[in-house]
Amino acid sequence: MSKVIQKKNHWITKVNDCAVIRDACGELNVELRGGAENGEFPYIGQVREDAVLYQSGKLSEGELLLDVEGLPVSGLPLSLDFSKGFDMKLP
Repeated sequence: MSKVIQKKNHWITKVNDCAVIRDACGELNVELRGGAENGEFPYIGQVREDAVLYQSGKLSEGELLLDVEGLPVSGLPLSLDFSKGFDMKLP
């Protein structure tokens, strides 16, 4: 008897593009967690929905951060300065 193999959707089909800019006080109002210094991929922590300024898309807590303005961020520490905001890709 043979096993039936179910095809699973690849994560690339679930990528969420989002652009966030800093508010007047210079804050993103999005907590970034993880990072290479913690042995983790960077991911989205708490999102202050009442204060975050979206240019496009939307963030959800726990999403992995794949790139910032086209720069892949896996393996990078969160201590990097992400300039005045960022475009990000999240699976």
